Amino acid sequence: MALSDADVSAIKVPFGRNQFKVSDGGGLYLLVKSSGRYWKLAYRFDGKQKTLAFGVYPSVSLDQAREQRETAKALLAQNIDPGEIKKQEKLEKKTAAVAQVSKAQENVVTEVRQIPKRQPVAIDPVEQNKLELRRLAILKILAASNTYVVQESALHQKLEENGFKISFDRLRTDIAWLYEQQVAHIEIGDQWSVALTQPGLDIVHGRMWVPGIQHSALENSSSASSDSSSSDRL
Repeated sequence: MALSDADVSAIKVPFGRNQFKVSDGGGLYLLVKSSGRYWKLAYRFDGKQKTLAFGVYPSVSLDQAREQRETAKALLAQNIDPGEIKKQEKLEKKTAAVAQVSKAQENVVTEVRQIPKRQPVAIDPVEQNKLELRRLAILKILAASNTYVVQESALHQKLEENGFKISFDRLRTDIAWLYEQQVAHIEIGDQWSVALTQPGLDIVHGRMWVPGIQHSALENSSSASSDSSSSDRL
């Protein structure tokens, strides 16, 4: 007996059963489970019993399921297996999706390759010397503290007193670099507290040297050279 929309909506799995089938005729039936209701078509092709899925109710309505049944029966009349047609359609959709993803990946790679490469900018030797002296000055200020710890505001003031006039952003960049070299430790709060490590203390006393920080033994000669170069420019 053909089903009605009211029948389909009211169907429930009977107590004590996991699933059951309700026929609509022509091989079309509704497989009812606790997880949902599934449209199926039972048919024979090439002497074999087969099943074709049409979708889940109510996403696929009763009328839509019947339309799919008639389409499948038309294919069977032409000796064409509707199940194989559906497999081919799924394969084509999957292939198209993979091709779309691959194209998107190719576009990303192309865009990345088109990003112009920035050439490293060489630092002026005089500026490099000032930078290395300033980093050493920071370590010396920390070493002069009784606790080897100085807040960044006090550190900034001490640097200015030593002739290094820089912004707080520039100071934090220097501190972060010293932290990466493991010669200073940072305690981050409203204000940074900077602490000297043992390698940093060794640098101050000339027992150790790290590229990018002026060697303590060369500090005086480097300062004189830097002042001389600045005078020449003036």
